[in-house]
Amino acid sequence: MSRLMDYTELEALVEKRLKPSRFIHSKGVAAVCSDLTVRFLSDKVPGLYTGIFHDWCRYMSDEELLSFCRGRITDMAREEEEKPMLLHGAAAALMMRDIVGDVPTSWLTAIRHHTLGSTEMGVLGACLYIADYLEPNRKHITESDRVMILSMATLEEMVLEILRREEEYYRISGMKRAERTAVLCTFLRNGGLFQLSITHGAEPRGVANSRTLIDSYDVTVFKW
Repeated sequence: MSRLMDYTELEALVEKRLKPSRFIHSKGVAAVCSDLTVRFLSDKVPGLYTGIFHDWCRYMSDEELLSFCRGRITDMAREEEEKPMLLHGAAAALMMRDIVGDVPTSWLTAIRHHTLGSTEMGVLGACLYIADYLEPNRKHITESDRVMILSMATLEEMVLEILRREEEYYRISGMKRAERTAVLCTFLRNGGLFQLSITHGAEPRGVANSRTLIDSYDVTVFKW
């Protein structure tokens, strides 16, 4: 595996790219995610890197996201086509190796699926999904509820509780849950478990090619 960009350097790059509020959120996600990966993977590094990088493409326009991801993301969900902002994780996964280094496939998969969740997002993906929902700067959840969820014994329990809360929000708001998220919920309710993957070099399922995709883009092109 090639050398990764130094984390401090990456954090500074992310800070230049994102609005201050989004950068603060990303730092919060990195902190919570790294705590979870220490607990479930005995390693803080995957949590730090995926947490700080997960919203790298959050300010690309709908047109830019669709143009960049079509033909490269082969498992694009209907909801992602209809609301391209949901593709910001997929776009970030496509760019990560060109910017950060030859990261494990599990890092790309986690970032790709952090918006809607997936049965294939793996242990790291579950950590990132939870951290994105629970990081301390989020205002939709109380500190006591945050502590309660993080005290659960398994990632599956934590994700199920988050999905339950989101389901209630969708019901009250008259919104429909994305099909991929509904499949994840059913999977977990039926006893499904997140899988551990540390593969290097391979492409995540649903990604045609995550290498040399941004030759025509400067990494600051989509800076807010």
